[in-house]
Amino acid sequence: MAGVDKCILCGKCRADSALLRVTGKEMLTARGKALLIMKGILDKVFYIDPLNDVTVRSCPTNVEISEEVRKQRERLVENGIETKANRRMIDNIREFGNPYGSLEKKDIKEVYS
Repeated sequence: MAGVDKCILCGKCRADSALLRVTGKEMLTARGKALLIMKGILDKVFYIDPLNDVTVRSCPTNVEISEEVRKQRERLVENGIETKANRRMIDNIREFGNPYGSLEKKDIKEVYS
């Protein structure tokens, strides 16, 4: 698999982007995120991603965008930029060993990805 530096911005990943079909926002596609990374832009948009490699199937250079997004999320956290859901999930993992929190006689009401 290749890093974002191998992205040729061809846009073939757009065809596999459910987020693009639903929102019409280019920045939510693998190509949009690759552009943000190339320009050094840190944005919460990196939290809006299912972290699957569906787009790798159509990528002619096999850019593994999910790994690149993970790296950007690490940078965001290091810079104090995160969502409430992300903070809660991390706290739960540290305290309870899972993203949901205490599982004793409690229904899970929120699911994080």
